[in-house]
Amino acid sequence: MALFERTHRVGGRLWSAPMGEGLHADLGAMRLHRGLRQVLGVVEEAGLASDLVPFDFGRPENLVHVRGRSLRQRHLTDAARLPYDLADGERGLSPGNLVLRAANTLVPGFSELRRAHGEALEQGDARWAARCVSEFRGRISQVALRGRPLAQVTYPEALRAVLGAEAVAFLHDTGGYDIVASSENAAEQLGILFRTPPHAEYVTLRRGMQSLPLALCDRFTAAGGTLRTGHRLLRVDRATPGERSQAASDDTAHTGPVGYRLTFALEDPEGRATGEHVHIHARTVVLALPQGPLLRLDQEGLPFTPQLRADLAAVEAVPARKVFLLYRTAWWEGLGMTRGRATTDLPLRQLWYGGTCPPPGPARGDGPALLLAAYPSGPATRTWDALRERPDAMADYAHRLVARMHDLPHLEAPLSVLSQDWNSPPHDGAWHVWRPGHGPDAVGPRVRTPLPGEAVHIVSDCWKADPGSVEGVVADVEAVLREQLGCGRPPSPRAHTAG
Repeated sequence: MALFERTHRVGGRLWSAPMGEGLHADLGAMRLHRGLRQVLGVVEEAGLASDLVPFDFGRPENLVHVRGRSLRQRHLTDAARLPYDLADGERGLSPGNLVLRAANTLVPGFSELRRAHGEALEQGDARWAARCVSEFRGRISQVALRGRPLAQVTYPEALRAVLGAEAVAFLHDTGGYDIVASSENAAEQLGILFRTPPHAEYVTLRRGMQSLPLALCDRFTAAGGTLRTGHRLLRVDRATPGERSQAASDDTAHTGPVGYRLTFALEDPEGRATGEHVHIHARTVVLALPQGPLLRLDQEGLPFTPQLRADLAAVEAVPARKVFLLYRTAWWEGLGMTRGRATTDLPLRQLWYGGTCPPPGPARGDGPALLLAAYPSGPATRTWDALRERPDAMADYAHRLVARMHDLPHLEAPLSVLSQDWNSPPHDGAWHVWRPGHGPDAVGPRVRTPLPGEAVHIVSDCWKADPGSVEGVVADVEAVLREQLGCGRPPSPRAHTAG
């Protein structure tokens, strides 16, 4: 068995880069929650349960800077402080409760059903949880806005139908993510909210989220698997009888019964083509790729069909960027903030004080401190595109916006900067969303096995109920192992016991 990776590292969109002593910047995915049983089971199997640490999201003392005004998160329910003209029924509600108000208006009984689903999962009652999911699906299928089923409406359209324009702007500005221009399927977004526990406990890995794929890769190679980096897949074909090429698991010629020939172009650590190509034979092929890299394969080869092309287009990539700044000290602590997220309508959009990975060992009172200074997504990334090839200018721009947001005109410049643009090659986006009219129940199984009878499968987070989630990847892999390869799924631990 062999794993082929285009880049010269393992992890994909789980990417943790060191920044200073004991500090890690999670350039990609950065958190899990305790309700994600499948991925927590993998964390435990990988021996990393003891590395799970709390992940701070919003904190009452953290900053919110919108429409030129700085507030603390605890002030978001004080309508008199807000620079938004909210309607009577919207005043005094936190952003989270405003979303729930919209959800309950669109799907009557949403909160009660969500609470029951969460309790069923907590108690390990799979039948009760399944009944809740079935009831939710039944209710949401009956919702129509102006004659259109909710599944054919975008999330912004749904919000505007039940909330005032100022309330939608309030959610967009303070939430950190784009909900004004998004084309996300409203029914699927409400489904994500439904499945997220009402009081979700978020966690991360203290040495960065990439420590999970690295640990799994170590177990894979220790068991005899082969890792080959710098291999960019170009196409997959059926092998012809008598073909000879490298076998996937070693460098010897293979003459046994094989089904497929994979053509790779080799790339150096900088992602440049070396001009060399290799052919690999395999009995079974699993393509662990998101939408963009799949579409860049030669579509004259396997596993492309008109149906698969349509299914791949059922989701849309969302651009995102992260900019980390390393400061000489944790200056934000002097403003009463220690960890967690701040939000703004400035191009920064989201910030995380102290980064997102608590460093191992006791907290230090001095020394370099990490700030996830900017985490824009959607249209907010366009502001940063002109700085893509100018890291010093990007650091200066981010620093000036941070200083403006915190009213610190003389803030000391950062020591270093690290950024990642998830919309630059070889990537096409940080995560994906379902387009209106499409959903995982029909599309997901077809994408996993696009050619019935062929041992060519696709696993990805893209075509799952929660695109972009590590849980989605694990669920897809386990479905292929169980349904197509006949491998039993190991039992998952109860979420509250992991870690």
